[in-house]
Amino acid sequence: MRARWILIPALLAASVPCAGAAELGTYAGAGCTGVKHVDAFTHWFGAKPQRMLDFFAYDSWSGMVSEARWATKCWQGTGYRMTFSVPMLPGDHVSTLALGAAGDYDHYFRDIAQDIVAAGFPDAVIRIGWEFNGGWYPWAAKQDPANWVTMWRRIVTAMRSVPGQHFQFDWNPTWGMQQIEPTKVYPGDAFVDVIGVDTYNATWEKSTLEPGPRWQSFVDAPYGLKWQADFAASHGKKLSMPEWGTGTRPDGHGPGDDPYFVAEMAKWLHARDVLYHDYWNYDAPDYRARLDDGQFPKSAQAFLQSFGARAQP
Repeated sequence: MRARWILIPALLAASVPCAGAAELGTYAGAGCTGVKHVDAFTHWFGAKPQRMLDFFAYDSWSGMVSEARWATKCWQGTGYRMTFSVPMLPGDHVSTLALGAAGDYDHYFRDIAQDIVAAGFPDAVIRIGWEFNGGWYPWAAKQDPANWVTMWRRIVTAMRSVPGQHFQFDWNPTWGMQQIEPTKVYPGDAFVDVIGVDTYNATWEKSTLEPGPRWQSFVDAPYGLKWQADFAASHGKKLSMPEWGTGTRPDGHGPGDDPYFVAEMAKWLHARDVLYHDYWNYDAPDYRARLDDGQFPKSAQAFLQSFGARAQP
């Protein structure tokens, strides 16, 4: 079955842009694991993605810095543009947003920025403290909104101080109304380059069990896709979709194979001023969304038709 999805074998080593202006990216695993696994995506898709997404650890400050050095070296020389997800705090139950706002952790972020530049990614997108409006990361903004904003500004300032960098900073809540309204912790236009929203296909509402109503809810809900587009336009910023995908969740709230979601997301991305988007081509414990292994054939075909070489003008 997989063979019929291959589009243009001659382009396997080439980088093919998607049909819109946005750079197409993916997540295939951390560091050197991702470097290895992206080959399967490339073979299936018919071209190398333009961008890759990676994350740095947040178990400790030393773990964060050492993983940043390891991951950036893994991607060095691969030819991909990169989006690096940089935690604001480790989950050590000691570090705080208040101490970060006071500047106690600035040197860690300078070190990380130096490693990113040294590895050859001075133009990387930096996704500081992603999904901050939720409550599942140590840097959840609700716990201390004022210091969250101040710390964000300090991180940007520290990373911009590194010679040779020209990073773009992606302010990236997750979709919908979570624990705090994202607009309450917007750091200001001088400290933000891109407005991102993570959007995974899932629902807890009976009214959105069908693909059409479910997609419309992603667009129209408070702090959904329409809000993102309007907010970014009002601040003169490009959009991003740093994480998106369709798949299954262990709690049963992921709809799985949903080609409608994929096709509508493609239309949405192609029609707007989007810098990049990263499909979550990975089977994580909490969300399985990989497309290149045949588990979601209809969604895979919709992705190829929307973003693949055959979709090019």
